This record gives sequence, C-alpha cells and structure tokens, in this order.
Amino acid sequence: MRALILVFCVAMAAGCAKSPRVCAVCQREECKGMGFRMTLVNGKVVETCCPRCAMHYLESNHQKARKMEATDFATGHWVDATSAIYVSDSDLHPCAEMQSMRDPQGCCLMKTYDRCLPSLVAFADKSQAAIFRKAHGGEFASFQSISAK
Repeated sequence: MRALILVFCVAMAAGCAKSPRVCAVCQREECKGMGFRMTLVNGKVVETCCPRCAMHYLESNHQKARKMEATDFATGHWVDATSAIYVSDSDLHPCAEMQSMRDPQGCCLMKTYDRCLPSLVAFADKSQAAIFRKAHGGEFASFQSISAK
C-alpha cells in the first residue's frame, strides 16, 4: 500500500509540472497534469490549462467540439474527456493563482474570481480518482454534469 501511495505522489508531482503551452482562456501556463484539448467542428484545435477553462471556452464562444481530450492526472496521458471521471472542488489548484485584493477601506484581503476554480481534475480510472479524492477532497463528477454547468 505504501508503494502505491509513493507512486501516486510521484505521479502527482510530475502532473503539476508546468509546460510551455499557454491556456487559450486564461493565458496561464498549462499544467501538464491538467491540460484539456478540443478539436472544434471547424477543425481548429484549442488547448486549455484545465477542464474548467475548456468548459468556459465552449460556453462563452458558443462552440461545438467534435473531439475532446483531458489529461489523466494519474498518468499524464490524453484520454477521451467524455468518458473520464472527474473530481471537482478538491484542494488542489495547480493552475489557479491565488489572487486577492483589498476591500474599499484598504483593510481586508478578499479572494477574487478565478475561472479555474473550483478545480476539476480528470482521471481515466475511478480507483485513481478515489485515491486522489481521499487525499484532496472534492466530489466525483461525470463529463455530462460538468459540461451542463
């Protein structure tokens, strides 16, 4: 069991490494373990830093995708996004920058909106998603439930 946990921790560390790609939505560097790739009906390929940004892109641009791939967080491989298992709202925020600003009185810091939150982490295997969820919290979600929001 310890060996499995060690392997998972190493995979997570590799999954959070930054890549030279930039998100088409938020312009942040893509986290290798969170990337999302869409091939639109017109053939254009769009990459985002995370599944959450991909959902924002499709909704705000009124686009349809003929193919969608999410990065399996446990392995770093591309998987069919429509059949992936997602963990939503975990404590892991690899592509989100903690942004804050002062209130009008200059006293208190307030967290500002971040389009990558709540986090959305994709897995090809439900058992890997369950291990991640146990360590980081969050709720299981299907593609249908995240794409309808």
